[in-house]
Amino acid sequence: MTHDLSSSDPETRRLAAQALATDERDDAPKLIVRALSDENWRVRKEAAQSAAASPQRHDVLRELSAALANRDDVGLRNSAVEALIAIGPDAVPAAVEALRTLDADGKKLAIEVLGGVPDARGAEALASALKDDDANVRQSAAEALGASALAGDDARKTAVRALRSVLPKAEPMMKLASLGALARLEVALEWSLLEPLLGDPVLRGAVLSACARCSDEACGLALADALFDPNVAFARAALVALAEWLLASIQRGLPIDAFAARLQARDAAPRVHALDEDDAQVRGAALTVLAVLGDAEAAPAIARALLDPLLARAAETAVSLLGAAALPALLAVGEREAPSRHAALLLVVPSLTSHLDDRALAVVRATLGHESDDVSAAAAQVLGALGDGADIERLAILAAGSHGRTPQSAALAIEVLAEKHPDDARAAFAHLAGDASQTIAGCVLLAALRGSPAGSIEYLQRAIGAGDARARRAAIEAFAAIGDPRSAAEIRQEARGAVASALADEEREVQLAAIRALGSLGHGDALSNLVASVSDPEIVAAAASALSQADAARALDVCSALVSREEPAIASAAVQALGVIGGTRADEGLARALAHASDEVVKLALSELGRSPTRAALARIGRALDHASWEVRRLAAEVLGAEGSDEAMAFLRARLERETDASVREAIMLAIAGPFGGAEIA
Repeated sequence: MTHDLSSSDPETRRLAAQALATDERDDAPKLIVRALSDENWRVRKEAAQSAAASPQRHDVLRELSAALANRDDVGLRNSAVEALIAIGPDAVPAAVEALRTLDADGKKLAIEVLGGVPDARGAEALASALKDDDANVRQSAAEALGASALAGDDARKTAVRALRSVLPKAEPMMKLASLGALARLEVALEWSLLEPLLGDPVLRGAVLSACARCSDEACGLALADALFDPNVAFARAALVALAEWLLASIQRGLPIDAFAARLQARDAAPRVHALDEDDAQVRGAALTVLAVLGDAEAAPAIARALLDPLLARAAETAVSLLGAAALPALLAVGEREAPSRHAALLLVVPSLTSHLDDRALAVVRATLGHESDDVSAAAAQVLGALGDGADIERLAILAAGSHGRTPQSAALAIEVLAEKHPDDARAAFAHLAGDASQTIAGCVLLAALRGSPAGSIEYLQRAIGAGDARARRAAIEAFAAIGDPRSAAEIRQEARGAVASALADEEREVQLAAIRALGSLGHGDALSNLVASVSDPEIVAAAASALSQADAARALDVCSALVSREEPAIASAAVQALGVIGGTRADEGLARALAHASDEVVKLALSELGRSPTRAALARIGRALDHASWEVRRLAAEVLGAEGSDEAMAFLRARLERETDASVREAIMLAIAGPFGGAEIA
């Protein structure tokens, strides 16, 4: 070993240093320290890791403490710091002792260790070091205290108390270090503590930043004044802090109108524009302050910033502050952007206002005809939220389309508008009903109106026999809406009969739409008969799913039998339906699915059983740990780990001893050691 550390080959020395991690010989700790002074950084890095892993930790710590005191080898001292940090909390007593006994340079190294290993004991020692005779030691201790929150609330309180105590009387650089540490600890300092420091050029930037967390109005006023500081760096620091202060005030429910008026009186907007620069933090702050000022000229920049990932969050805040005043710019900027960006800006519109003026409404309506599906769909969503009865017919025509997202967005918009403007919706239907080419649009409107116009049933019965498959599907979906539980019994009966007739349709999509509609209409008889009479996996699977909605009791019997069907699609649909129904009987059906030949069906059943498992279900999941498929066993381990009970842990530990698959073993160990297991794994 000694010979290997003396080799001229750095890789040989690195491997020798690596081997020291498990070396139990008496001289191993000294050899680790020797490797820490190697000229090659990889060797030193390996030695630091070996120090942390060594079985002779007590002796290693003694040697490292001696290395910290070695004034003749600066490189070794620095490497000893890295090794002590790698060791972690066990190194804290040694670092505390070094801080008490070593020279100034050694104390700074000890402080580096304590800063790298946050610990309540270390926080106490660092707090004491704020009174050290050496200024560099005091400043280093102050900086290190900024990480104390990582050691817990008690350590943070110790750090805050000590740092606050030095602010009034320390030298400027010490005050600067303390302000930086308090900022890392997210401490809100009082104006009375900050005001005396604001005039010091060394401290001014840090004090301005600290003002952001102070709720005192005087801090906000000081930041507003500092916007006009001739030192641009200070002015930008004030801008960033002012934006944070304003947002915090808004969140606290404090009025800022008077404050905004004061900034407007000082004509602050041009100054803020002048301070804006490429830095994302400064740009975001400028947008926020300009929005508070109500600066309409900033609206285009704010709208463009919504599309910049670095500025989007600040821009969202700014545009919400501007409100409706941002609308013209938002719409204008969108028209000049690529379709996806145009659509993104349109979708912001409903969050800004509850009413569009005629000009803005005209812009959005014109956008409905955009060649981009993204833009057209976004415009439909905006009109659903902010349009009026005049938009219903044009949206119905769009909903009759067959491509992209626009038809669905338009249909959803119609539902909202028809509820707000039922008379306009009925008038639109009356107009469309006379045009055979607009049958799909008419069906969409009837779905939104729940069939309230006279003649709706007859209209849909004609549509369900139309030559266009899309019209037949639209009629079926409208029948499902007309016959919902809020409708009269006779209407529901007519709807059921019409939709059931579509089960024989030649188009698969129409058949599937009819099956879904029968689920909504509660027509369990038709669905049960369908399951019993056909063998098409897709149809049976859809019918099983719809039956769980139509008649849960009957679905339990049907789906419990279907889980044993050979076709995975049918069995999977039955499993999902049983999961929706839930309860003891559903669990019994899911248990049968665990014996299915398809691993995918078994995994789906495990997932459903694991949602809220009873003791019986837990036992069934536990037995799945013996399944032939490693994927099933791994999922069972994950489900048991998420459940987390003692019984689940017992199943996992019992399987761990016998499991041979590496990925399953890993899943079991993670489950046992997870947030609920918490047990040591041998």
